[in-house]
Amino acid sequence: MENSTFVTDDEIVGFINQSIAELHDELITLYENFYLSSEALTLPADSPKTLPDDFYKCLGVDLNTSGMTYRLKPFQLGERNTYSNPAYSVSGAPILFYSIQGNELKFMPETTVSATGTLWYAPEPQQFALGAGDDDIELNAKARQIAIGYEEYIILDGAIKCLIKEESDYSTLVALKEQQRQRIVASAARRDAGEPYRVQDVRSGTLQTNYVNW
Repeated sequence: MENSTFVTDDEIVGFINQSIAELHDELITLYENFYLSSEALTLPADSPKTLPDDFYKCLGVDLNTSGMTYRLKPFQLGERNTYSNPAYSVSGAPILFYSIQGNELKFMPETTVSATGTLWYAPEPQQFALGAGDDDIELNAKARQIAIGYEEYIILDGAIKCLIKEESDYSTLVALKEQQRQRIVASAARRDAGEPYRVQDVRSGTLQTNYVNW
């Protein structure tokens, strides 16, 4: 399709961005810390907290109070009335839950406690844009977490989309793309290859005795 205008530059950039987003999801699913960003929190001002512009998935919420840092648990709708019972109405930040609702991070129950904290999250995928100085930027510079060599997955996926528009046979590229996907799945899941995985401690750092059913 070289020198053809059947697929425009704008469409190709759109195809590339869609493919980057697909690979982005693959990498997050394989290894959630491939993309890791953080944002500071201050309570009670940030209750609720507007999520960062590039927010995609929450990876954790920490709260710092009285010289201690606690990892908060996510809010479960079925436990929404737990702290309406006077037996559980204990003041203090560690009993808080967090909840992602729309474009906000909310804390349950509502609190006037003064504290700081951190929102850990995976950002949205980086995207290319025509006319934004991206024409000469390599993928590895635009999205550093995508290792050199992984761009073949994006190229093949973009080419498949071009051939679909042309109503041409793209079956060979689908097979090649699947080979690249399997290679990425095999290699990307262990970014920290120097140490083995271990069972995660889900209790330490949560002051879990303050949580119902923990």
